[in-house]
Amino acid sequence: MAIVLCMVGALAGCTPRGVAVGNSHDSSSNVAHDSVDRQDIVIGVVGALGNPPVADTAVLNDLAKAKLGARFASTTGNADATQAAQQAVRDWASQRVSVILINALDVTDATASSWHDALSEARNAGIPVALLDPSNPPQDTTLYAAVLRMGTKPADSDADVSSSTVGLDAALSAIINDNPHPATIRIG
Repeated sequence: MAIVLCMVGALAGCTPRGVAVGNSHDSSSNVAHDSVDRQDIVIGVVGALGNPPVADTAVLNDLAKAKLGARFASTTGNADATQAAQQAVRDWASQRVSVILINALDVTDATASSWHDALSEARNAGIPVALLDPSNPPQDTTLYAAVLRMGTKPADSDADVSSSTVGLDAALSAIINDNPHPATIRIG
């Protein structure tokens, strides 16, 4: 019984108060730590909702070039792509991947509650979530660590997108290692 209570207490410590897992906007709150080794990084990629599979292929190719391990969950061809994507998030959370990358997320009034539940599972498991080019992210910003914008100019869709461009692997590494990073990162 004591072992179970200790394990539950350890998992509860994974969820930071008031911010998303991997969302480090205040470097003074960071604790010195060793980063995750590249060969140990596993990225759970959730396929683009409503986009052609080409967008997913580009992401997977970028991760392969960076020699980062990725597992892919396709939403293409599913009767309910949103439900398939949410199940993938739950699966990646239970499999303890390093980060979950969701491509082209579109949260609507009808799906807000179910997305909140799925993303909360990842957050409670201590798994950071990055949103790649979401058309409509969740209103609760504690559910994801950062928004990644591919090739976006700073003045485009997000006023707070970082002014410099970083590689997808560098952005994900910062999120995984809980290093300071902008809320919206321009990748290229």
